Amino acid sequence: MLVPEGRVRIILVLQPRRGDSAALVEFFKRRDVLGLAVREAGAWSAELHVPISGDGPLVVTALWDSAAAYAGWRNHPVRDTFSADMQRLTESEASPVGSGVYTVVVSAARTG
Repeated sequence: MLVPEGRVRIILVLQPRRGDSAALVEFFKRRDVLGLAVREAGAWSAELHVPISGDGPLVVTALWDSAAAYAGWRNHPVRDTFSADMQRLTESEASPVGSGVYTVVVSAARTG
């Protein structure tokens, strides 16, 4: 998919509580968090990345029409359905992320 110029890419760093990346990945899959961002809030695409080392923060990237579109997702009512679980599974502060190699473990994108 060729991305039209002017889109914004968000990068969200999530530190799994107690280093439990598997629980956070399972949560994203079970609750279809990225699919909801695409279907309900208009993201173009979104991905959850896990360091291949298996250690460290996870990274979410998503492509949006604008910063305002992403802000709409941050305030979307569907987020209330999973925000408490997200807080339970992540630390309030994430470790810094440098360059590295990540595996895409969950993704969603518009079709057509």
